[in-house]
Amino acid sequence: MSPGSGWLGRISLELSKTEHGTRLARSEHEGPLRIQRVLTPEGPSCPHIYLLHPPGGVVGGDRLHTEVALGAGAELFLTTPAAQKLYRSSGARAEIENVLRLGAGAKLEWLPSETLAFPAAEASLSTRVELAAEAAFLGWDIACYGMPARGETFVRGSVQSRFELWRAETPLLVESLDMSHAESLLNAAFALRGEPVVATLYAVPAHGTVPAAWVERVREITGDSVLCSVSSLQELLVVRVLGRNVEQVRAPLIAVWQLLRPEVLGRAALLPRIWAT
Repeated sequence: MSPGSGWLGRISLELSKTEHGTRLARSEHEGPLRIQRVLTPEGPSCPHIYLLHPPGGVVGGDRLHTEVALGAGAELFLTTPAAQKLYRSSGARAEIENVLRLGAGAKLEWLPSETLAFPAAEASLSTRVELAAEAAFLGWDIACYGMPARGETFVRGSVQSRFELWRAETPLLVESLDMSHAESLLNAAFALRGEPVVATLYAVPAHGTVPAAWVERVREITGDSVLCSVSSLQELLVVRVLGRNVEQVRAPLIAVWQLLRPEVLGRAALLPRIWAT
């Protein structure tokens, strides 16, 4: 890495199912990406891992790459203890890439904290989830554009985000959001409707299509407290929430996660301690 070009951070995790549960078979990292020790609040069958980025923020020129691979039948709950901050840039662009691969019958929860894009941030973010047969996924993406608590809107900068979900070679969802013209998108009725925070939850069951009952139950939970849409795309359930601040959108998302976790993953929805800190 040349001087002044930003941080290069890489982490690669591989988990496998054994007779004693899911274990971390391989962990490699370079630069400022780490994990805490593997936690087992639910027992060894579904470990919890917290992905750490000690610098606490991303500046122009930083490149972060996370790769997680679950072997057949492995299970994992993965979250982060703090928000990911995209700081102002004078022109250099940050790149953040996540690649998540699930073997046959594997189950992954990808529930990172929010991304906070400061005004004038320059960044590209991508997450690609690859599911083998009978793998299940429950994840979300939360982003705040600007600093609403300070009255700062995202009127300058460019943040491009992309989220992909694949079952074998078939795309279940490929979507992107280009905030290069942030002011118009923030206020457009077809986009963020004047709300700086947007969150999306994705649920992919192991078998078949999404039951119609899930859609109705999610709608009942979210109610009229926030701007929310619920869509069933055959094998995929998508829940989108818009709000004035992160707390306003996290609360309904957690409620939806509590509803869907037993349905998608066959596990009781016990809130991790880290979410209460």
